[in-house]
Amino acid sequence: MKKIIFFLFVSAVGYTQSISKQVIGTAGKTQTNSDLKVSWTTGEPVVGLMTAGGNQLGNGYYPAMDLQALSVEDNSLEAQIKVYPNPTSQMLYVSHPDLNSFGIQIVDLNGKQVYSGTISKDQPLDVSNYSQGMYLITIENKEANKKNTYKIIKN
Repeated sequence: MKKIIFFLFVSAVGYTQSISKQVIGTAGKTQTNSDLKVSWTTGEPVVGLMTAGGNQLGNGYYPAMDLQALSVEDNSLEAQIKVYPNPTSQMLYVSHPDLNSFGIQIVDLNGKQVYSGTISKDQPLDVSNYSQGMYLITIENKEANKKNTYKIIKN
């Protein structure tokens, strides 16, 4: 009789389970207040296969919150701008096939702004009196409102 009840219990539990977010862990806790619920665990996440319309959505850990990208950088300008020579000791040139004028900012690695202004592609920027080191140069296309940052080494 006990074997039959055990068999029915195991069968019922097997049919009523569904695949959901689980963690096989050694520690964990859930804390709540009137507005928030925080759950944490240490261990390995276990999640089953998710499908929709015959397509697999993914495997692995699925966080409970929805994440969205805040911005997507358009790198179409970056492929055409050239900042040269790198490394440099005297002059720095900026060129682009279509643009003639650029906004430029030069910042050292401590975050101190060394230069800010506008240059044309025929006008080199004199960096001879800058100290040796690495600089971040942000080039801006003011017409399209796009910026790209480059690393330059000053000898």
